[in-house]
Amino acid sequence: SCPFCGATDHDRLYALYLDELLAKKSGDGGIRIVDFAPVRCLSAFIRRKLQNHPGTYRTADLFMPNVDDKVDLMNMRIYRDGQFDFFICSHVLEHVPDDRKALRELFRITSPGGSGIVMVPIPLDVEEVDEDPSVTDEAERWRRFGQDDHVRLYSKKGFLERIRQVGFDVAEL
Repeated sequence: SCPFCGATDHDRLYALYLDELLAKKSGDGGIRIVDFAPVRCLSAFIRRKLQNHPGTYRTADLFMPNVDDKVDLMNMRIYRDGQFDFFICSHVLEHVPDDRKALRELFRITSPGGSGIVMVPIPLDVEEVDEDPSVTDEAERWRRFGQDDHVRLYSKKGFLERIRQVGFDVAEL
């Protein structure tokens, strides 16, 4: 991670992607972005970028302090259908008890033609999604899911299937 701002490699990749996206959208009347479980350095980058572009940026999380919206990813009724043109949901779904419900909600709040970044840890040697939200033993979660607060371990195939099942088109970058 960056010794100055704390950005990780994926934060820097998101920033590059968003920089290009905002350049394309600069004449479109603005972009509406929501960022779930925002990372401080990326959030600051987006806010700086939007100073020169029309648009809105919201941060959201169920547990984090200092976000714009307290929201459960599985039930985001505070947002209307198609409210956002772009979302960031990075390293969140592996924590959510019902990721399919969360993905349906992400699809619902995304405008027609909108897009987003969905990222989770995926060990490439894993063939099937392993999940069980009822597992509460810390050692068992580490063993099965790779972290004590995860409720599933995704396979690449399983993750992509879940995203497509709710209606998203997937571009793997």
